[in-house]
Amino acid sequence: MSAAEDEGQQQKLTIFYDGKVCVSDVTHLQARWIMKEASKEMAEEEKNMMKLNRSLSQSQRQMCSPNNNNASSLSMKRSLQRFLQKRKDRILHSPHPYHHP
Repeated sequence: MSAAEDEGQQQKLTIFYDGKVCVSDVTHLQARWIMKEASKEMAEEEKNMMKLNRSLSQSQRQMCSPNNNNASSLSMKRSLQRFLQKRKDRILHSPHPYHHP
């Protein structure tokens, strides 16, 4: 069989997509084109997922950053400072600050 005859010969192609099965008669060229387009779509989808993951991880790092100057981080710093100051005062003014007889 020559290459030209092989290219034009119909074959069954089974495609699984979006939870559905599709069986079609296609030529070798049509099957190659379908595979090429599917590969492009998958590469684009993977690229978009990588961008999304990068942007999510950057926003998570910004939210967890100790240098974040939003109101909640400032209030946590103040709360911690008050706690440490009270603890220091208890240690200085009590003979046994954490021991209860």
